[in-house]
Amino acid sequence: MSRRRPSYTGARLALVLIALLLPLWSLACDSESRARCRQEFAELVSYRTEAIENAFGDVFGILPHDLQIKFVTSRDPEYKTFGGAIAYDQQHKTLIFPRVVLSAKTPNPLNWAAYYWPLYQNEQYRQTYPVVEAIDNVLWSAYLQEAAKERGLSWPHKDCTSIDVSKRLPCEMVVKGIAEYVKERRSPIFNSNRLDMIWPEDFSGFRKRVWRKGDSEYLDVQRYGGILLIRPLINEFGVPRALAYIAQTPFHLEDNNLRTSALRYQERARKVLD
Repeated sequence: MSRRRPSYTGARLALVLIALLLPLWSLACDSESRARCRQEFAELVSYRTEAIENAFGDVFGILPHDLQIKFVTSRDPEYKTFGGAIAYDQQHKTLIFPRVVLSAKTPNPLNWAAYYWPLYQNEQYRQTYPVVEAIDNVLWSAYLQEAAKERGLSWPHKDCTSIDVSKRLPCEMVVKGIAEYVKERRSPIFNSNRLDMIWPEDFSGFRKRVWRKGDSEYLDVQRYGGILLIRPLINEFGVPRALAYIAQTPFHLEDNNLRTSALRYQERARKVLD
């Protein structure tokens, strides 16, 4: 598969090739080396794009062909808009990176990043190169945002910020289920037969027991409920089709029964995707 590379415009984004770095180490980007660091970082983004598509299929065909990368400082409006975070600016078709990422540790050789799963199978790699996972996160976010946009929706869906647990938790299950699938090659071991705990059938009773968002019972439903909701659809229809459908179809609680709601959601998905 040929590597699809983001394009770059503007004098600030004129990138040149940088020499490979030593293992577990990177140069600080001063005024003289910053252009080289930008070029290397662009290569890293390109390699992670390749890695995701090699692992999961044609995910990024939905993204704009003129996708840009922009490095920003605290003086730039994009920095303020996204709170200094790595983000996808959907309106301007741009991946936004705070310029501090140019000093992050990157793999050597750089093309190691073209392989998706080693980062998530080795905790040392994950801790050593957190910027690689950050790139993955923004690429997945860009894909899901573009898919949701086709149905006039945002990603994550708006209910994820609701103060109403009955709206927020189902939305969070979808987000968590996707994150678990693309970060864990093997599903975590848990008792999937305890659907009474994973997909509570009496959501009102469950809601009365959960006082805080961080309660273990809440987190179990969020995580394991999300896995059981999302994973079967991905296994049946593949990542590109399943995630596009999920991004375009919010998951809602129905009849105060999370199990019934999840099964209905999956059945509707199958009717559309079959």
